[in-house]
Amino acid sequence: MRDGVNDMTDGDCVVNEDDQAAGEQASLLDRIGALEAQLAQAHEALDASERQRTIDLALIEADAVDVETARLLTEIAVMQMEEPDVRLAVSELRERKPFLFRRERGPVSPALGAMGIGGAAVGGGLEDAAGAAMATGDRAALLAYLRLRRAGG
Repeated sequence: MRDGVNDMTDGDCVVNEDDQAAGEQASLLDRIGALEAQLAQAHEALDASERQRTIDLALIEADAVDVETARLLTEIAVMQMEEPDVRLAVSELRERKPFLFRRERGPVSPALGAMGIGGAAVGGGLEDAAGAAMATGDRAALLAYLRLRRAGG
């Protein structure tokens, strides 16, 4: 120290600049790491959204009644598969839990009335309508039976 003033040599300035550059580099590396983590999270969210969209479309095509419940069960099944296959998971779910899906109806014949009830149920009487409603579980058949019963059929 000369006259109360610190003498700084060129070496001291270089060390300070190196320390400052190293600090900035560490800061930038931390920021890059954080951005890469955010990018990975965004990719995961996009993949999950795309998987959910695919599952929803498959469930709609399969005529699911309760899409939310069917989606959760399908997502669990897909996650447990070695090779994820949404269509296969939906078809297996339909076999295991058919109540989550609408029943497949056969082709409508010209002999069916406006309500979708065969002429035998209407002309055959109350017992035939009741039997058809119980056998098929079809709401239209049940409604036809109830209408016949109310009419005194």
